[in-house]
Amino acid sequence: AEGESISEVIFLGDYIDCGPSSRQLIDLILQLKQDFPVVTLLGNHEEMLLSYYHKTFNQIKAGNMWLNFNGGVETIRSFYHQSAIFKSGPYPSEKQISEALYFADIIMLDEKYSSFFDQLQISHKVALDKAGEHPDLLFCHSIPSPRYDLDKQLALQTWQDLHRFMDSENCALDETPIWNRQLLSSQLKENLIVIHGHTPTRYYKQMTKLIRHWEDEEHAPYVVREKKSRKLVQIDIDSGLIYGGTLTMLAIDDAPEAENLFPRYLSVNPKSGFRNKLFSLRELNLL
Repeated sequence: AEGESISEVIFLGDYIDCGPSSRQLIDLILQLKQDFPVVTLLGNHEEMLLSYYHKTFNQIKAGNMWLNFNGGVETIRSFYHQSAIFKSGPYPSEKQISEALYFADIIMLDEKYSSFFDQLQISHKVALDKAGEHPDLLFCHSIPSPRYDLDKQLALQTWQDLHRFMDSENCALDETPIWNRQLLSSQLKENLIVIHGHTPTRYYKQMTKLIRHWEDEEHAPYVVREKKSRKLVQIDIDSGLIYGGTLTMLAIDDAPEAENLFPRYLSVNPKSGFRNKLFSLRELNLL
């Protein structure tokens, strides 16, 4: 709105795969970093790329999951579209291309891109003071697991830290703040609200039998509260773009005089046309 300024832009991860323009999107984010304070978090798709790119112990497993099932071939093509491996010839199918990539030295990212991936954060915490309650906002791609020490999980900075934590704590990948799809029943820590993506909101609605069929509910963030206290626990803003939904952005007003911490959310519908608007700005009041 007029007169408002952006103090920080936080991206929750998954910048690559599932489309032909992964490199172009990263270029856009790098450009935004020149104009705004930008925080970029690690998503599970970037985790798969890094596990494969750095040839970890589970490279073949990560490569198979990434290349064959999660759009990794499209991502590599966006960086190396001129490579002979993508030309018509010995590798006519996507499956054959992905198999060839296991043994190719094609993934040699330029410094600016390798730095971008290596420096992605695991989480980002923002302390606020609203109505004397002092809530903290924890931004992650997904959700820290209640089964492991929260402070240890919040101390993780990079992809390398994440894998060291998994090794030392015997933690499975799907219980990390990058992959965990758990629906929380209470706050992980007093006055801590987790804001995340990763799990399409429709999945949670189906789990809790709250699925709605009208548009407002379909594209809204999924909000979890504690049953007794009604305190906010988590806010999921993955509204299922990959499955034909929208891309959702949550506005946060952290000004001391603000009456509403979460004033609105913006949904972007890529299927614009006669019956669809590209942007949909909606009011939101969660407090």
